[in-house]
Amino acid sequence: GSTRMPAGALAEAWRDRLASAALEAANVGSLGAAFEEALDRLIQPRLPWRALLARFLMNVAREDYSYGRASRREGEALLPALHSAQLELALALDTSGSISHHDFRDFLDEIDALKGQIRARITLYACDAALAPGAPWRFESWQALELPQGLTGGGGTRFTPVFEHIETQALRPDALLYFTDAQGEFPMQPPHYPVLWLVKGSAPVPWGERVQLN
Repeated sequence: GSTRMPAGALAEAWRDRLASAALEAANVGSLGAAFEEALDRLIQPRLPWRALLARFLMNVAREDYSYGRASRREGEALLPALHSAQLELALALDTSGSISHHDFRDFLDEIDALKGQIRARITLYACDAALAPGAPWRFESWQALELPQGLTGGGGTRFTPVFEHIETQALRPDALLYFTDAQGEFPMQPPHYPVLWLVKGSAPVPWGERVQLN
């Protein structure tokens, strides 16, 4: 006779299938906001961080579309031209010592693979208690992301220098991605742009979106 799947394994398989379907629907914008938020509790623990990172960046790119000058007539209606400028992404690496250079390279390789698809220019920060010498570094969308030479750290952890630099330089990133163990001094208030914390370890974040690095 046929073998019956145990109830626990069957539930697990259905959760995996639902998580994958929900991710696809979210990427094309066909999920309602309330339903998407409710599904996040299911999806977040079940998808690898690379898939969650891709979803975040695709959402940022989708929201960056804006209406330009009306470009053509369709019957009586004048339709606006839909266009998207190049994305401006800020990346920050927590160099306080808890994350290895190998992990940093994995993270940058993943961003490198995605940034060509969404046409993103990168401003890269490295920070422990203060910004690393020479930071930030800038990479155009066609340039390969590289880990800066001689990157050291190991002091305390403060996230505020990155946010302060963005503010004092009047930069306008479409999003900031911070690779960290989330054990440090956070700014009191979130900035006006989206922030994604890619967290190695179990520490919480006070605001922004958190992705667990598996």
